[in-house]
Amino acid sequence: MAVTRRSVLKAGAAVGLASAAGIAGWELSKLKTTAKIVIVGGGAGGIGLANQLLTQLSGAEITVIDPRGYHWYQPGQTLLLAGAYQAESDVVSANESYLDSKINWVADEVVAYEPDNNHVVTAKVEKINYDFLVVASGLELRYDMIEGLDVAQIGQDYITSIYLSPEAGVASHQQALGFARSGGGDAVFTRPQGAMKCAGAPMKATNLVEFFVRSAGQRDAFRFDYFTSEHFLFSVKEFDKRLRGIWQERAIAPHYQHTLTAIDTEAKTAQFQKADGTRASVPWDFIHIAPPMTAVASVRNSALADQTKYHGYVEVDQFTMRHKRFDNVFALGDTAGTPIGKTAASVKSQIPVITANIRALLEQQEPVAKWDGYTSCPMILDVGHAMLWEFDYSLEPITALPFEVVDPLEVSELAWVMEKSLIKPVYDLMLHGYTPI
Repeated sequence: MAVTRRSVLKAGAAVGLASAAGIAGWELSKLKTTAKIVIVGGGAGGIGLANQLLTQLSGAEITVIDPRGYHWYQPGQTLLLAGAYQAESDVVSANESYLDSKINWVADEVVAYEPDNNHVVTAKVEKINYDFLVVASGLELRYDMIEGLDVAQIGQDYITSIYLSPEAGVASHQQALGFARSGGGDAVFTRPQGAMKCAGAPMKATNLVEFFVRSAGQRDAFRFDYFTSEHFLFSVKEFDKRLRGIWQERAIAPHYQHTLTAIDTEAKTAQFQKADGTRASVPWDFIHIAPPMTAVASVRNSALADQTKYHGYVEVDQFTMRHKRFDNVFALGDTAGTPIGKTAASVKSQIPVITANIRALLEQQEPVAKWDGYTSCPMILDVGHAMLWEFDYSLEPITALPFEVVDPLEVSELAWVMEKSLIKPVYDLMLHGYTPI
């Protein structure tokens, strides 16, 4: 049977029905407990884990701590840039639409961790005790580490960054279209040093803006340069090689081991530090900035933080997601100190691992569930085409679907349809606590 957009969407609906059918079985197998489980962070990981824990535990007191009163679908930021999503409301929704009534939501911010005493300290409530703690606090966007950049300028004067906010995603699309119609100029795209959420997003942004320029005509009047602090484009060698070939065809020039340190928005220049310690000043007419990112201050300054390999991130076993020094602490998503895995797809595959391991501990057993590093990056090439990239700790291509359905190295309309229309329903299932695929 041929794979079409309709069959993909029908498959997504079938996943939802299958998940609903499994609820009865979960109800029968719930473990009775009075454990207090505190989850710091109410993003995709925090909400999804809280809801999935409810499918496994009966009587547990589950608390999510997060000051933000809305949910932000961050994978949709590139779709805002693409114009496939057109409004902030496409990526923003009320937390209440996902939260089970049994979950205790604390609209507050954790300012300190005291794992020796099994409690966290918040700005308003002060101490909140726990039997188990899961840190899912995400990353901090460190625009402050770029000298001369005022985030208020993002979204105007051809200064863009889809990471900043839903509003910045919408504005970046308008800025990209304006640049495409400008008649010519230098476009600069950056990738920061260190770990970052959705490491493919800066390259997706590059592809989309180049597509807008090419579609508007006069492509030869524009120059495209991508500056990365890494010595490669992508950590998976086959994907890296494939994208380099595409960029050669599209006249997008990569520059390796260049770290953005400063920007002059009046002179329209960007300062980069190179691997050999020298600096380069690069002119731009359009710039897209992926900022440096770190664990949030309360985590990186806490006893939970790794002080060696993954400095500042929660020190966990990369397979069980359990803290290496505090047995009743886990980390989920971007804040976890793991080699890879700062994507929503990684969160989806980590949630059942942490759920199983917390249940095991409640049953006086050793946690044996393991996360294999699964990560997915739909590499958007233009409006209408993408490549579905999946991999794990092996840094080798893997596929959830057969290669004949989606070959990760082939430019695919289906991969675009999946990114635009199927991933969000699966994401919503995850937030409701169901991770069947």
